[in-house]
Amino acid sequence: MKKTLLLLAATLVCAVAAAQYQLPNAGFEQWDGGNTSEPACWNTFSSSDGSFAVLASSNHHYRRGGGRPGSDGSCYLTIYTLSIFGINANGNMTTGRIHAGAMQAASSENYNYTQRADADHCQPFTGTPDSMYVWVSYYAASASSQAQVSAILHGDNDFKAPNQEGDASLYCGKAQVAVSRTTASATSMQWQQLKVPFVYDGTASANYMLVNLTTNITPGGGDANDSLSVDDIEFVYSSWLDSLLVNGQAVEGFSKSVFAYSMAIGDTTALHAAVVTGIPEVSDATVDIARAYTNDSTATVTITVTAEDGVAVHTYTITLNATMPSVPEPNPNVGIEVDDGAEPVFAVYPNPAVDKVSVTADGTVTLHDLGGRTLATQTVYGTASFDLTGLPAGTYVLRCGNRAQSIVKR
Repeated sequence: MKKTLLLLAATLVCAVAAAQYQLPNAGFEQWDGGNTSEPACWNTFSSSDGSFAVLASSNHHYRRGGGRPGSDGSCYLTIYTLSIFGINANGNMTTGRIHAGAMQAASSENYNYTQRADADHCQPFTGTPDSMYVWVSYYAASASSQAQVSAILHGDNDFKAPNQEGDASLYCGKAQVAVSRTTASATSMQWQQLKVPFVYDGTASANYMLVNLTTNITPGGGDANDSLSVDDIEFVYSSWLDSLLVNGQAVEGFSKSVFAYSMAIGDTTALHAAVVTGIPEVSDATVDIARAYTNDSTATVTITVTAEDGVAVHTYTITLNATMPSVPEPNPNVGIEVDDGAEPVFAVYPNPAVDKVSVTADGTVTLHDLGGRTLATQTVYGTASFDLTGLPAGTYVLRCGNRAQSIVKR
């Protein structure tokens, strides 16, 4: 994995990458030495242990120049099946350590494991990815052969794969995929990106990530020279909304890949009282909601969803539009009558107003907001003032008997 002092930098890269919720050297760009050395932060047969480690020490991999389509890297990994004394030894690469304990390929004494006591053979990992993306090109002599890519997030234990994969108390979640043949020619590459969800059905905490690559899902299966090429393993963290609600009701037409919405919300009071809720696709994402008012009748709510890794972000917006009630247009500084044609007995001025408004009336006058709530009451015979200093800017309604007058507070 890391054989010389020159690889100290690679060691630091491994530690930093783990803290950032991604695998170190996931694109297989750093290597310990030549084309058959081990990729930095990865291990194969040359560093195996167990009774048959010496016999199994012949590597079944090499570094190849190039990469998957669209890659900006310079190389990728290929592992292959090697026939030893007529027995298929599948290509095998791991972030842990290979334990070669028996000649029989299917023996439980052969496994990959996290060796916590050795920093070269364990990958600390505390993130909880939602998916694993990986590029593969797989050649097999038989069309029925299947390779495997496996990522197991497990607890504070020396997890063994495949031996302990059924013990939910030891792992947190797994992303595993059987890879079907992508090319029938040993001399051609046919890359495919696989998107594999993590299934969190274990009960352990997230402490270590054990990633295993093999040329056949069945130990000893397949044929000599079957090969699996791998490039750019990426852990993906969700920053999508699963649903968008206004006052507890789903927004019509919502889709997680559509980021802008608009809806009518009622009057101004309903606009200010509206509760917007964004429910993320995964529970470990963070949702921040901010509201900005364009005017009394329009508000834009911004919902920002940040994934667990703090890198992936999606932003949604919904514009809420209030429907204003039908009231007479205000006439600045002029009393306006709203009655049945009798002599003017209800006048309001100035309109718009700032701190106070004068009312000429003959009876009880009430001040309301657009939601119908009573804000102030006075009995007026002649002219009196209503104090508006404690009210936010907006539209209000003064009533006297069956007469009403809208006013605008600046």
